[in-house]
Amino acid sequence: MKIEISENDNVIWMRDTANKLGIASKGYLKDGTQQKIIAALEDALAQAKGEALSWNNVNTVFDVG
Repeated sequence: MKIEISENDNVIWMRDTANKLGIASKGYLKDGTQQKIIAALEDALAQAKGEALSWNNVNTVFDVG
C-alpha cells in the first residue's frame, strides 16, 4: 500500500509499504510541516477506523475533523 500527502499538488511525504520506500525532509521538523503531516495522518486514521465501524450501519457517514 502507498500513502501520499500532497500540498499544492506536490507530494511532500510518502510511504510505500510494499517496497519499503518513503519521502520526507529534515526541514519539515524546523518549519512545522512534520506536525501537519502527523495531524493529517491521524485524521486519516480516525476516518478509516470510523469507516470500519460503520459497516454495521451502511447509512452512516463519519466526518472527522
